[in-house]
Amino acid sequence: MKFTLKLNRLGVPLLSMLMAANFWAASASADLTEFREVCAGRIVPINSLQWVLYKSENIHGGRGPTFLVQNRAERTGKQVIEIRDARCHVIGSFGLYATDYPYGARYYSRTGGSGASDQDLLARARAAGSTNILVEGVGGKWIRVKDPTLRDGTIQK
Repeated sequence: MKFTLKLNRLGVPLLSMLMAANFWAASASADLTEFREVCAGRIVPINSLQWVLYKSENIHGGRGPTFLVQNRAERTGKQVIEIRDARCHVIGSFGLYATDYPYGARYYSRTGGSGASDQDLLARARAAGSTNILVEGVGGKWIRVKDPTLRDGTIQK
């Protein structure tokens, strides 16, 4: 990398434009690598998991998009779980409301999460070129929901 060191009137070093451009380009590629490593090879469709459900809205409570995890093996134990787009950038979060019978771990966007609506999540997902969202699961797993405006997955009644 070629750079020149110049000082301003106060003697503080200034970076050349070439060095600054190279720095930002390197940072951008490092960020993309980090995102790919976070989600790479660990994405599973929600339909492949037993007793895990995504709902676009909590109709009775007004708590926004909902993520229910009845299956104990799929519970993260976290208070907040991330929502990412298809490129693995964080676009929102769910906050844990309660873990109880018969629903299991109940996460909502508007209760301790990012507050994003299903339409917000869809717009953010589309900005990455897809309608898919990824919800943080256990052990580095990312649970794929095809469209945040639709119900996806199953629960035990």
